[in-house]
Amino acid sequence: MRETFVDAGLGALVTLALSIVPFSSVAGGAAAAYRHGGGYRSGLWLGTLAGVAAMIPLLALFVPSLFVAGMLGFGIPPSAPGYGIFLALVFLFFLGYTVGLSAVGGLGGTWARTNTDWDLDPTRWL
Repeated sequence: MRETFVDAGLGALVTLALSIVPFSSVAGGAAAAYRHGGGYRSGLWLGTLAGVAAMIPLLALFVPSLFVAGMLGFGIPPSAPGYGIFLALVFLFFLGYTVGLSAVGGLGGTWARTNTDWDLDPTRWL
């Protein structure tokens, strides 16, 4: 069980390190699942876990920036009546992007470990 959390943490670190690149969550989930091994179900679970672990620090940066953007006039201002709905929709998109793509990356990492001889081990990069 400890190895699962270590591998998910390494996948989250890959996601955070590549966060300036679009779809970095896929790379983080793939690195975590490749390192852990196992079947597709474990790759999906490990990718999801890596996405949740990466979402926490990204969310700590995303929420204040969303508030500042609203104060500057981009999107919906915080005083608008629909601001709560807007935040819920943005959070759902953020959740789907970060966790969902990381889960897809977990499936890809499992596929890469099973069907190729690529070396995607994140300890080699970090």
